[in-house]
Amino acid sequence: MRCIWIVILLSLFGISLFAQNIPDSVYERQGLERLMGMMNLKLTDLTFRDDYTNKDSFRLASVANLMRHPYGMIEFVELYKDTCLSLKPEPILNFVFEQMAKEGQTARGMMIDKSVGTETKRGMDLFYRSNEFNRLLRKVYHYLYNVIPPSSDSAFALLRPNEKKFLINQFRELLTEDTADEHRTPEQIDSIQNIEEEYTKQFVKFGAKIRKDFIIAAGMTTTIDLFREINLLTSDLRAQKADISRMLKDTVDLPSKSGIGEFLGRNKGWIIGGPKNDSYKGEYNFIIDFGGDDRYDLTYNPEKPHGTIIIDLSGNDIYNANSAYCIASGCMSAGLLFDMSGDDIYNGGSFSCASGYFGFGFLFDSSGHDKYYGDTHTQGAGTFGLGVLMDAGGNDIYSGALYAQGFGGPEGAGLIVDYTGNDSYIAGNKYKDVLRYEDHFLSLSQGFAYGFRPYMSGGIGAIIDFAGNDSYLSDIFAQGTSYWWSLGLIYDSGGNDQYISYQYAQGAATHMSLGVLLDQSGNDFYRGKGLMQGCGHDYSCAIMLDRNGNDIYHAYDLSQAAGSANGFGIQIDDRGDDAYYVMKKHNTQGFGDARRDFGSIGLFLDLNGTDKYDGNGGDNLIWKTPSKWGGGMDWELIKQDSIKAKGQ
Repeated sequence: MRCIWIVILLSLFGISLFAQNIPDSVYERQGLERLMGMMNLKLTDLTFRDDYTNKDSFRLASVANLMRHPYGMIEFVELYKDTCLSLKPEPILNFVFEQMAKEGQTARGMMIDKSVGTETKRGMDLFYRSNEFNRLLRKVYHYLYNVIPPSSDSAFALLRPNEKKFLINQFRELLTEDTADEHRTPEQIDSIQNIEEEYTKQFVKFGAKIRKDFIIAAGMTTTIDLFREINLLTSDLRAQKADISRMLKDTVDLPSKSGIGEFLGRNKGWIIGGPKNDSYKGEYNFIIDFGGDDRYDLTYNPEKPHGTIIIDLSGNDIYNANSAYCIASGCMSAGLLFDMSGDDIYNGGSFSCASGYFGFGFLFDSSGHDKYYGDTHTQGAGTFGLGVLMDAGGNDIYSGALYAQGFGGPEGAGLIVDYTGNDSYIAGNKYKDVLRYEDHFLSLSQGFAYGFRPYMSGGIGAIIDFAGNDSYLSDIFAQGTSYWWSLGLIYDSGGNDQYISYQYAQGAATHMSLGVLLDQSGNDFYRGKGLMQGCGHDYSCAIMLDRNGNDIYHAYDLSQAAGSANGFGIQIDDRGDDAYYVMKKHNTQGFGDARRDFGSIGLFLDLNGTDKYDGNGGDNLIWKTPSKWGGGMDWELIKQDSIKAKGQ
């Protein structure tokens, strides 16, 4: 008898352990399937056909696949997050590059192989005696002159000269706004839009000939290799295996009347700074600075694109962009910046701070409380290119006006990965949304992706933030949102975060696109007006998922799991005592309107906790809204033992 009880106890204990180890995604899927079953729907009904519009040649395969299986966005975000866990650029760049493949594209490996280039001549005259320092300089030289230029040539080899000029003149107009627009008449604005539409049509005629992967692969190879070398050098300096003063003073004996530019380290466009406070002004190919509080006043001429590499090993530095395409900006080339220590300020302007505009931009900041300022296409932005900003520590401020903070344009990807600190993300407040409002501003940022409807599909924009009490502030279009065949996402791992926006935000998607906001833990606060908090509009799917914490959600209308115009809107909260407030009950908290043939779907789930509702829902209730396919379920699906296993 005693043996029987032991078996029973062990069985129960085993079941409990099993329950505790069930991934959150299992509960979320079970809850969704139960709710959909009550509406005579299945999870496989969440899908979009891709023949509602003509396919263009710029569509990303990863976005197209997720449009067919949009609930897979949750798994995609988790995979994205897992890839970013390691504080190394290699896995991140490889993953993002893989997701940038176009539908039906092949032979991308050939482009990566080409980025290797040829080795630097070993017979080059050396200026410094340090083997370690010369090894780094050799590699910089190799990538700047043997890898990046031929890769750039290959990327644009099929374009005519006037088409290449189009990229830095007319096409740029498609990504910029003018504050003067708020004072123009509707007729004037309409005229400007017609001109820009003509620019778009002109670009579509030759844009498919651009092979951006060549220059992106070259930038990736350069970044990965130099990151290793820089870490080796900084480790030696910290361990006092190398001395900066001796390293820079220990030079070769120069022959009389020698051409100083022929020596490695004294090349044209190169400068090497010591441990004091230095100032740099102008256009450079390469800068390495060993310390001090330095000032960089940088310029770049897009008519003569070239690779740029900046390495700053320590100090509280100020980086000023005195023209566009500066500070880790790749305009038809590759721009890299590694700052290894200090509280730094990046005054970026436009196309800056990890901007890949028909190129590759990478910014790595190792530590410190940093401030990133920019205007347009900044702070992890990619259009026909890749822009990645990695910040390893500190309480940071990111402030941009437009297309910023993890932005993906056509054939582009933009990413911010921030590892620690209480960070502030601020987007907008410069260019008014003149078509809709007199008192609101476009943001188009913060894990936002954009395509040019109906001509060019968009890319992937992302923010991955691992820790800290973070603030996300925006206005129109932001915070895990998208427009036209693109994917926008935010993953925030921990901290008591606040997300404040006005419209099209917090897990929203519009016009055949995908948006997702996933917050893993913390007592979070969400506020906005409408078309947000899990709202899919016009053949789009959006997911808002908060897994842990006592959260507060405020919205006005068409939010909190709303499907509009054949869209799917999903909001899920796994755990915590939450509060949901809405102003309009008729199209919130599980709403799917009946427009256009088969209607829309809105699915609201709360899986645990004692919750408060001002709206359609109620604690421990199941409800259906007066709509086509819309409803919600507040159900204790996640049991107490699972909550304890999560440390709640």
